[in-house]
Amino acid sequence: MNERRSIGRTRIAKGAFLFFSRQAGVLSCGVTDITNRGAGIRTQDLAMLPLNFELSFDNFRTSRRCRLVWRDGDFLGAAFI
Repeated sequence: MNERRSIGRTRIAKGAFLFFSRQAGVLSCGVTDITNRGAGIRTQDLAMLPLNFELSFDNFRTSRRCRLVWRDGDFLGAAFI
């Protein structure tokens, strides 16, 4: 398979929280790869997700605003905004 990304991603296996609506919808997820522009995220049983959400790696001390770029089942790609 040809790599189409313009920036190489760093593979990681890190737990994170994905949230939206001011933390009203908080879900645990796993980040599978990351760059300074975005991340690959694995969710579990997430039926719907808004186009814009936030991601926190440190229990909500900091967060990154994200935009959904693609989704394939439980895997999704997010761009940091």
